[in-house]
Amino acid sequence: MGKIIAIANQKGGVGKTTLTVHLATWLADQERSVIVVDTDPQANATAWMLSNDLSDDSMMRVLLVGDPASEQLVETSWKHIRVLPGGLSTGEAMTALRALQRPFDTVAKALRPLGALADYVFIDMPPSRAAGFHEILFAADYMLIPTQLERLSIQGVGMMVQTAIAIGRDYGRAPALLGIIPNMVRMHTREHVENLRELIETFGDAVWTPIPQAIRLTEVSSYSTTIFVSEPGNPAAVALTTIGGRVLLNTRGNGHVR
Repeated sequence: MGKIIAIANQKGGVGKTTLTVHLATWLADQERSVIVVDTDPQANATAWMLSNDLSDDSMMRVLLVGDPASEQLVETSWKHIRVLPGGLSTGEAMTALRALQRPFDTVAKALRPLGALADYVFIDMPPSRAAGFHEILFAADYMLIPTQLERLSIQGVGMMVQTAIAIGRDYGRAPALLGIIPNMVRMHTREHVENLRELIETFGDAVWTPIPQAIRLTEVSSYSTTIFVSEPGNPAAVALTTIGGRVLLNTRGNGHVR
């Protein structure tokens, strides 16, 4: 079975979609099959990876109509990558599930079969306050937590870890912490140096290679490409390559916390 990895932080603006797309494309370049599940109603991953005009009801049909997720997958221009598109209806579907009082594991039961169809399934998570956040997280084997080195973002890391612990306590399983990825890092600032040190002191080896701030990394989504293509020698591209290698190395066993 493929590994299902949620890219999540309970603080917004930390680069979840950027990390999702770059890890997906890097692993695809290593001949791994990848599915990207866009559960964010903003649908940034969908817009980035799919250039054709699509209906945004894919997740709605999976969650409410009961269509198999496999039937809603869309091929991308990247070899080995498919996308389960998201959109505004994704948030509506999550809200409807809650209003209908569907079981907590409804989302997980819909998404977990994708693990049989790819080596890696990346879930680009919605904001933490969105309906269905916990239910979506429950579908994952692992979670990767990107964070900026600002106080509120770092607090979001601790909240994510506590959220996973609570899900495991209440429902018998939860995603294991795969890694914490400092993003948009400016090591020439005292704040970032001190906050990175604090993060490492708290979480140890779970803190992975920092991704330095790079203007090019914020631009590539507009051109439906990645920094690996546009500027492969950029320090951010080098860091993302290291992170991709760690994903391969650290997902060889079973990631479930029980």
